[in-house]
Amino acid sequence: MKKALSLALILCMMLCLFLPAASADGKKMVIGDTTFNAENWEETIDPHRTYNGWPCIRYGVGETLVHYTDNMELDPWLATEWTNDGNNTWTITLRDGIKFSSGRDMDAEAVKQCFEHLLENHDRAPGDTKIESMEADGQVLTIVTSEPNPALMNYLGDPYACIIDVDASDFETGISVGTGPYKAVDMLMDDHITLVPNEYYWDGTPKLDELTIRTISDRNTLALALEGGEVDAAYGVAYDAYSKFENPNFQFSSIQTSRAFFGCMNMQSEIIQDPAVRQAIVMGIDREGFVIALLDGHGVPGYGPFPEGFSTFGSGSTPTATASARRTARSSRSAG
Repeated sequence: MKKALSLALILCMMLCLFLPAASADGKKMVIGDTTFNAENWEETIDPHRTYNGWPCIRYGVGETLVHYTDNMELDPWLATEWTNDGNNTWTITLRDGIKFSSGRDMDAEAVKQCFEHLLENHDRAPGDTKIESMEADGQVLTIVTSEPNPALMNYLGDPYACIIDVDASDFETGISVGTGPYKAVDMLMDDHITLVPNEYYWDGTPKLDELTIRTISDRNTLALALEGGEVDAAYGVAYDAYSKFENPNFQFSSIQTSRAFFGCMNMQSEIIQDPAVRQAIVMGIDREGFVIALLDGHGVPGYGPFPEGFSTFGSGSTPTATASARRTARSSRSAG
């Protein structure tokens, strides 16, 4: 079985960022993360490079114009409203009073500069957004696409569209400057990233004086580190270790996502090309058994690409003659 990329923003690490600190002085926190390594990211948290927008947002450095709710609906974040003329022109109003951690105002000109840098450096963004031109006027950004693109705002909620101060970001060291509650001051890929509060943060006061993300790539080692108190919270603990933390001494959070384990059928086979054969195979898959055996019960059987609760798509459909059978797993975090 192969693991598919999640289609939903997984922001459970963000929950840590406003929790009271677990250290003795109540000011510092260490989070172990299996994903902060060169296997997953380039040596940077520059969101305009491949998939590096994920750690930029996950660690509280940056934010996007819009973000997704648990039901995969768009909510305002750095933007307050947006309209489309029914064709190629979008008008986006930005939130007032927001500064980057550099102290620069986040106005339409700064966002325009950010998106220009994104389009110049990212492999997917130009084709996704189809942005042809932009104009900045105070807190209003006007975007014209090369063709009608109803999904533009959805793409601008992708982590690669994280809003950064291009002038203040150090792209050589990999440290980006955003509008989030924390700013990165030190980073070494495969080892750690150190963050401190953004003194200009617009949406409340960060609770920590220092936040350290520590790379622990092995899931079982991460579980031992959490259990032994070496880290205060963990992202990516091994499924078979969950039972150690499902007790009053730990806060355990998880959410259904579209991250899934699935099997593929060989459509070159004449036998598999028969819809009745594919339907029989799909109907014979023990989804409940897979969840129990492979995830120790920490997942839900999936009957489609999206979990239940999505505003448009659900996973409760009846199994049909599809090319793959999917199970929806959970993304989890344990905090001590």
